[in-house]
Amino acid sequence: MLMHGLEGENRTPSRHMWSVSSRVSTITTTIVTVDWDGSSTNCFSKDGRKMSVGDCALFKPLHDSPPLIGIIRWLTTDKENNLRLVVNWLYRPSEIRLGKGIALEAVPNEVFYSFHRDEIPTASLLHPCKVAFLPKGVELPSGVSSFVCR
Repeated sequence: MLMHGLEGENRTPSRHMWSVSSRVSTITTTIVTVDWDGSSTNCFSKDGRKMSVGDCALFKPLHDSPPLIGIIRWLTTDKENNLRLVVNWLYRPSEIRLGKGIALEAVPNEVFYSFHRDEIPTASLLHPCKVAFLPKGVELPSGVSSFVCR
């Protein structure tokens, strides 16, 4: 399975997102508002949106590619007391590599759960998204706009 990141590049296994300074020569500043008083261990607000542990969200990709899809598993802080997210990743069929000649069967907007988990900065969170976790063979009702995970 292809994991998010760069192929052939040496990196620390626990890191998912590279720091801005190591990846680009021009640094762009983004102002992110995160309300978290540290007393709640399962929710926070970012840019006026309440987010909780268990929510699915879209995250900034490393390159010019579709946003990453993840499930927020828990909240933590770094040494400077900045809020960080521990996220399990969901993969699109195009992000998964199987053996040569093996085709992956997937419906439109289907994503696949992985146990790949990373701790990432809150600033990488773009916005919440919906993921319907359905048993195999159960179809997503028409008119529902979300990703499907089986």
